[in-house]
Amino acid sequence: MPDIITLFLWFILYGFLGWVWETAFCSIRAKHFINRGFLNGPIIPVYGFGAVFVIIALSLSAPHIPAHLPYIDIPIVFIAGMIICTILEYITAVILESAFHIRWWDYSKQRINFQGRICLKSALFFGLMSVIIIYIVQPLISYASVNIPENIENPLALVLLILITIDLAVTISSLLHLKTHLENIHYRIENAADDLLEDAEEIRDSIITAFNGHKKQILRLTKAFPNSVSKHHNEVWQRIKEHVR
Repeated sequence: MPDIITLFLWFILYGFLGWVWETAFCSIRAKHFINRGFLNGPIIPVYGFGAVFVIIALSLSAPHIPAHLPYIDIPIVFIAGMIICTILEYITAVILESAFHIRWWDYSKQRINFQGRICLKSALFFGLMSVIIIYIVQPLISYASVNIPENIENPLALVLLILITIDLAVTISSLLHLKTHLENIHYRIENAADDLLEDAEEIRDSIITAFNGHKKQILRLTKAFPNSVSKHHNEVWQRIKEHVR
């Protein structure tokens, strides 16, 4: 079993590869660059956690991946990766929705889905990626990891940890700020008299200006998750997305 520092570096690397994949896919489909992901930096943590969890789970039964995993075991790797990553995606969705009251992705339109948080299509994708990682990518990464000197590996891990911690803190701060203002806007508009609709619009615009300090962060998230939905203040959230665009 690799040590914690090696696992952390693998987490960062797979998180980066996941960001490259999603950013490229979404940017090509939208015909303009989209910095995909929850964080500002080029990393999507759910990919990093998913890859590391799959590697650890399979390492418990086959310490030298993929030397002890003949190609006949590909279905096992596929199913294991599909289950582990789908569970992780569901947990991530629940945590983010509970913390910020916004559903960042929604699979409700997919033919086979559960609560719009997970779906068969993404589960099959996770299974396929797990096979590619275990049999192609991870052997190369494992070989490279062994050849990294300890006096480089440890400082590198520390720097990356500091950077991702700062990024996470900035993102959470902006989203908590957003959550507070969504509630504020919703409350003031709901309590405006119907015959003062124009005043309500002015109230909305005046409060939205309070977002200026976090506008870049919010703008990036609205582009990264264009189909996001607020659980409690969706009308206001959709108007804000239109405003910051």
